[in-house]
Amino acid sequence: MNDRNSQTVEERVVALLKANRKDLRAFVRAVEALVPPDGDVAGFLDEMGVSLASEDRAIGSLELWDKAAKMYEEQSRLEEVAQLYANMGPIAAQTGDIPRGIRFSRKAEELAAHLEPDPELVYHISSDLGAMYAEVGDWEKAMYEDSRALEVSRATDNCAGQINALLALAQVSLARQDLVSARSEAMGAFSLAHSCSDSLLEAEAMRAVGDVSEAAGEHEQAIRQYEQGLALEVMLSDPEVRAQLHFAMSVACDAMGNAVRAAQERNLAEAVGLPTDAEDNDSDA
Repeated sequence: MNDRNSQTVEERVVALLKANRKDLRAFVRAVEALVPPDGDVAGFLDEMGVSLASEDRAIGSLELWDKAAKMYEEQSRLEEVAQLYANMGPIAAQTGDIPRGIRFSRKAEELAAHLEPDPELVYHISSDLGAMYAEVGDWEKAMYEDSRALEVSRATDNCAGQINALLALAQVSLARQDLVSARSEAMGAFSLAHSCSDSLLEAEAMRAVGDVSEAAGEHEQAIRQYEQGLALEVMLSDPEVRAQLHFAMSVACDAMGNAVRAAQERNLAEAVGLPTDAEDNDSDA
């Protein structure tokens, strides 16, 4: 859909956000004005929120979604509103407002409990809540949600979901200094990733195994495990995983008193050159 200036509707929404970044209510009203006559206003706001979120314009997307959610609720469109709150949770957390993100995801969880079972939605909500609770250090709630995500992914034979849930549980166990559980969960994730022939998840799982060894003071073993992770990462090349492995290795080398190699590993982590959002997202990023 193009206007007379040949802008797509998504581009017009971005322009409205930039023009109204100090008055977000005016921004929402302006976007509503773009809805065609007799159009689905809530659905349009939802769709435009997705578009903004895909461009890392989180504040604008949340404003549109918040209005869409209220309209969905008024219209008793509970499936749509549950999915919407599930999307809003992690986006709000990315802005730094983790309590708000938890509130959104908990709302989605409550709504989902009254709907037809949707394992994918439940997994989405639980894994997001697990990550947010871990971020604020609420390990008991994080463990509950991650365990639920693992249970759902097992029931649906979701291999990647099981691996990610096990890795999340390993992080929680590590934070609680339960190294026995953390090692079991990390090794379980590695074995499952190997059986699913997913080299990248194998690399991530091996980093988790190395983290447990490092926490146990087994620095040499941790380094060997990080090196194994790097060998697996090479097969698919993921800069973020590579950087994490090199940085973890630098920590282990520091603990062993090998300052030279520690510096080399830190340099390698920095040299990965992870992409950053260089575009001008103004204050709505």
